[in-house]
Amino acid sequence: MGKMAQIGLMNVLAVEGKEHGILVNAISPVAKTRMWNVQDQPEELRPDQVAPGALYLASPECQESGFILRASNGQFTAARWIERDNVDYPLNLAAVEVSTAEDLATQWQEIAADVAF
Repeated sequence: MGKMAQIGLMNVLAVEGKEHGILVNAISPVAKTRMWNVQDQPEELRPDQVAPGALYLASPECQESGFILRASNGQFTAARWIERDNVDYPLNLAAVEVSTAEDLATQWQEIAADVAF
């Protein structure tokens, strides 16, 4: 729940900061540190392999906002948590209408159609 709260905060700050030229991203690092009870330099998942991602996000070269940069073992991938287009809260989610859990199960492919994996 805490991680999703951080993503929500990042999204709000990215939206609100946009008109002021403020970019907001997050980094999701995987590295062996003292939290893993690693005292010596690890052979893999080293913190220095995450550093290029943090440096890029803090640099003027980064012109994107609202991304989560996953960083692990010198490899990087970006993800975003976004809402479906044309959503008008609280009454119109621009979504599939169902009334039972069974209906939802039947309609799942259409409900999740806009989500890329």
